[in-house]
Amino acid sequence: MVETEFRTKGNLLWSGEHWLAYLRRAGSDHPNTLLSLYHAYTSPAGRGTAAFVEIEGERGISALCTDNTGFAQFVKETQVTASAPYDVEAPVVEARIEKGGDILVRPTWTVHAPEWVVRASWWDLQTPLVGPPTAHPRIVFTILIFADRAAIELDGSPVLGQPYLRDAWIKNLGRPMSSCVFALAETMVTE
Repeated sequence: MVETEFRTKGNLLWSGEHWLAYLRRAGSDHPNTLLSLYHAYTSPAGRGTAAFVEIEGERGISALCTDNTGFAQFVKETQVTASAPYDVEAPVVEARIEKGGDILVRPTWTVHAPEWVVRASWWDLQTPLVGPPTAHPRIVFTILIFADRAAIELDGSPVLGQPYLRDAWIKNLGRPMSSCVFALAETMVTE
């Protein structure tokens, strides 16, 4: 029997998926529609999904939707940074949140809140990037899949905006990358 020593930077804090869909209108420097969704397989608050949803416009939405309020609080405390482009103090809204589609072709997430439904989809997926580097020092593993195209619908109607290149990826990946990406098997440890 061969013994292998395995070392980690800390104890497991959470593992799951993080999905981003940031869209902006042509000519704008700022996103007008945002979805940042965390789906936990394991966390101190258990399994669950929490999604920051922000849509500008006449029917403006700013909410942290969740099927586990404890997990939503965990996300606010551990995942959100000062540079988050959405309202981190948005009200918490209980919602049914469903994943659909083929994860390697055109995956979707649908957030069923009491007063509206938001559906996000990603397609024209790039080749997955496996493992570090990541945008956060405590993330020890991830699989990043960037999407060249994505859409967000509010109550079945498309929201205006397109994916764009984000400079936030330059530090870790050496170049700007799409504002629409999902991280599978994202694993974060304690400090």
